[in-house]
Amino acid sequence: MASIFQGSRVLEVGTATGRFAASLTQRGAEYTGVDLSQRMLRATFKRTKHSASLIQMDGSKLGFRHYFDHVLCIRTFHFLQKPVEVLQGMFSALKPGGEALVTFETDNFLRRLLLYFGIGTSEQYYYKISDVQDMFLKAGFKVGKKRICDANYSNPLPKMPEAVSPYIETVRKTLALANARVCWPMHEYVLGVKF
Repeated sequence: MASIFQGSRVLEVGTATGRFAASLTQRGAEYTGVDLSQRMLRATFKRTKHSASLIQMDGSKLGFRHYFDHVLCIRTFHFLQKPVEVLQGMFSALKPGGEALVTFETDNFLRRLLLYFGIGTSEQYYYKISDVQDMFLKAGFKVGKKRICDANYSNPLPKMPEAVSPYIETVRKTLALANARVCWPMHEYVLGVKF
């Protein structure tokens, strides 16, 4: 599993505290992370023991061209104000054949009900998986795989697509929570490929 990242160039849009960055650099990836928050970048810098390239940047203004093998946006996509522009930047950043993985919070009846009653209000955007697939297509990607994430860490994901399983396994191991959730309830992902 580590071999998918070893020697790979990985861009993460939205580093947060660096939990994925640390795992990726430990697996031998050449990691570059972008985030708007200076505080998050400092946390990522410490967590990666200074082995990551970090840039304070708006994800909708990525300026990379044909450099990365993988681009990740994990637990950040639903906060982005211009998601299609971010995906276009991710597409430009990838080499031909490169893959982009995005996880996001979903729009569903239960969430709408909770929000209606004022429970769990936030500044997030909630999407249907078809909405995110459409955004990927507008950005130029071929949609590889999509799935509702498994809510239980201890159970294997059934019939996990071969191309996606290393990403999800990395998320699992990075979180290092033996009996916790890997993809929080009401989370999904889309994997896009640049051809």
